[in-house]
Amino acid sequence: MDGEFLLSWAASELRRELGPYSRPFEIFGQGSRVNGTHLGHDSDIDLVLMLTEPGHGWERFRDDVLTVLGESHIVRMGRRCLNVDDPDSLFAEMVDILVATEHRWYPVPGSPHYEQGVFFRDQQGRPIVNFPKQHRLHGDVKDLRTGGRFKQAVRAVKRARRWAEAEHLLEEGTAPSYLVECLLFNVPDPVYLSAPGPAHREAVAWLSRHHREDPESFAALPCQNGINRLFGPGPDQWEPGAAARIIDVLHQI
Repeated sequence: MDGEFLLSWAASELRRELGPYSRPFEIFGQGSRVNGTHLGHDSDIDLVLMLTEPGHGWERFRDDVLTVLGESHIVRMGRRCLNVDDPDSLFAEMVDILVATEHRWYPVPGSPHYEQGVFFRDQQGRPIVNFPKQHRLHGDVKDLRTGGRFKQAVRAVKRARRWAEAEHLLEEGTAPSYLVECLLFNVPDPVYLSAPGPAHREAVAWLSRHHREDPESFAALPCQNGINRLFGPGPDQWEPGAAARIIDVLHQI
């Protein structure tokens, strides 16, 4: 089954499970499968379940969802996503559900125009705001601009990361897919378009030069969504030096 069909199926199943819930919500996909950067057909389907009613806090919404789904499944909150523990449920095997509330970011104070994001808390209670719709849109547009080389490079680097982890060159989990994709998104389009060989090698080489020659600019790189910063102290950010070490390992492969 292709990604769009699986996503549609999973969203329909979740909407059916939430049938008794009366507050307004939206369900949409995020992550490598919906972004077209996953490596295999066994990749998880990442769904966002976002409440769109103002004033109903995230904690209340999370508890509401746990209660409704708990009537027919064994559910619990994981590190960030809701987990279904029923062994007979397809949700337990292949679907991750991020429970979130709508977050509106106004680039111009006082303007009616805003960017729609999601708000949630991790297992430690730390607040996280992200913009998955913008992440997907910007990735799709860059892939078109580079003739498909951007997403091809992301998949190739993720395969290289998997090999590096198996060879203990990288510690497992230190180079998550989101970080890899955001780093490669920041590589200028001409690097992809002018690459004489595999584009991912040229892209990683560019990142390696960039963090060495201009560490200040490297530390200011944005996420693929174009709103959040990639590096910083937040729970959804990384440390520039750690990312540079990952890039150097991938560059040497």
